[in-house]
Amino acid sequence: MEFHKEVERLQVESLSGLHQEAEQLRAEKTQEASNLAEENNKLLTEVDELKNKLTCKGEDLIKAIDSFKQDASPSYLVGFEAALEQAAVVHPSMDLSELDSGKIVVDGQLRGD
Repeated sequence: MEFHKEVERLQVESLSGLHQEAEQLRAEKTQEASNLAEENNKLLTEVDELKNKLTCKGEDLIKAIDSFKQDASPSYLVGFEAALEQAAVVHPSMDLSELDSGKIVVDGQLRGD
């Protein structure tokens, strides 16, 4: 009988120790999960900030491209007019009236935009 009581006491002590270990592990894992959630939130905030910066940079780039197009257009037209003048001087008999800065050459033919 005493043997059974001793076995029972040892089992209770063992279960109590296991219960304490389980509680400690649960508390540690809960803290780890909390830390991970906090880090995840920080990373999500950082991703949102980077997306906003990228959007702003993209908008700035589009504005810069539009500005360059506007700046380049007059230079292109001046250059085209200069080329027409040079062609008229070199080949005075040539009809240059079909030439237009908006046309391109496709398969040896002048085409409109």
